Amino acid sequence: MQNERKRRVEKGLVEGKLSASIWKLAVPMMVGGALQDLFSMVDLFFVGKLGHIEVAALSIAGTVVAVLMMLVQGIAVGTMAIVSHFTGEKHYEMSDEVLGQTLILDILGSIIILFVSLYLIEPLLRLFGASGEILIYAAEYLKINFNYSIFIFLFVSISQALQGSGDAKTPLYALGIANILNILLDPLLIMGYGPFPSMGVAGSALATVITRGIGVIILLAHLLFGHSTIHLKLTCLKPDFSLMKRIINIGSFASLQVFIREISFLFLMRLVTSFGAVTLAAYGIGSRIRMFIMVPGFGFASASAILVGQNLGADNPDRAKKSAWRAVTYYEIMLLPIVVLFLLFAPHIVSVFNDHPEVITVGSSFLRYLAVTFPFLAFSLVFSQAMNGAGDTKTATIVNSIGQLVFRIPFAYFFALAVGLGYKGIWLGINASDIVQGIGMVIVFTSGHWIKVYKKHKKKLAYGMQPSEISQDYLVPPQ
Repeated sequence: MQNERKRRVEKGLVEGKLSASIWKLAVPMMVGGALQDLFSMVDLFFVGKLGHIEVAALSIAGTVVAVLMMLVQGIAVGTMAIVSHFTGEKHYEMSDEVLGQTLILDILGSIIILFVSLYLIEPLLRLFGASGEILIYAAEYLKINFNYSIFIFLFVSISQALQGSGDAKTPLYALGIANILNILLDPLLIMGYGPFPSMGVAGSALATVITRGIGVIILLAHLLFGHSTIHLKLTCLKPDFSLMKRIINIGSFASLQVFIREISFLFLMRLVTSFGAVTLAAYGIGSRIRMFIMVPGFGFASASAILVGQNLGADNPDRAKKSAWRAVTYYEIMLLPIVVLFLLFAPHIVSVFNDHPEVITVGSSFLRYLAVTFPFLAFSLVFSQAMNGAGDTKTATIVNSIGQLVFRIPFAYFFALAVGLGYKGIWLGINASDIVQGIGMVIVFTSGHWIKVYKKHKKKLAYGMQPSEISQDYLVPPQ
């Protein structure tokens, strides 16, 4: 009988030096976040050469893609949390089982998106105000992305599963190759160089689908043949409704977090737009810079989620708690010099992106307002993901909802319009939500409620399946 393929186990995540574990996970995910940003920037760069109509089509299509990403993100977060729990418990066979159920959910999700592609793309685009040529180009872009959404589902879900097992390098490797190929394919398919057809905005979508597909092949090869913590087996593709229910239960609130963020963004964008092109340009520049500053935060936040999940699985809640606090401390330290730079040199930073005097004035005020609440943003970002890693996505969703829907939007409209502060009132609304979310996350994380939620998930996973199935292994304590 042939020996079973060995697993690569990242033991340092549940024992040893905590700081080394954080940086080992955070750095690859920071680079991955930057590559994701580069992916969209490359698309925008080449589509921008076609004209403003095409750019508008890409922008409005990106808003509709948020519908797809809600489903993708929900499955991925649920998968990451449960894989990290089982990996921390050393029940690697159950991690394999979670991966199999995730692939089934990915297929089901892509079927739903295919239905949207066939019947709902144009109504959705019209709902967001698309018409004429913009509608035509945006529909072409979405149909390609939606028809082959299975590649997006698989790429994100498998990456999160591997990260949950402690492997942050393999997803980064696959993403890096996909990005390089996307940079090469984009101009060929968009502009039609050489033997390639000129596809315009649709070429951007096709390049994304092809390169994501290649990334999926790399990830699947690693799961099937590589030295991986989790293995993909045909036996794990048998539907297990108890596991799928847990993935959906955790992931549904993660999807809701994305939905709330998009709703908040749309209401805020409408208010910003009412103040004219200068404020809109300043807001766009400031938001872009803010997202760039958040990339390291996403790395630390994801690292804390994985460490919290694995250490809870290893029955070490104290190390789980310390992981999140250590991660947020590193991010706070990283933010301090950025806060000083924003307060002192805001006009110079904005002028790099636009030299219009009014845009520099408005944009500088935005950056200075943002700088004041960066410490609160760090708490919100890291602790919400840490709780997600424990499977407590509901609490994080509630705090985010209060911050964005109860404080951000009402405060922005009140200070901007009722009080008459104009664009500064919008900045105050954003500040209010960042402060509320930051303080709220500290309070709920310190309460330890997320540990109780993890224990509930563990109990349901242990006793919600038939003892004759693979879950029987889960009932036996790891050696």
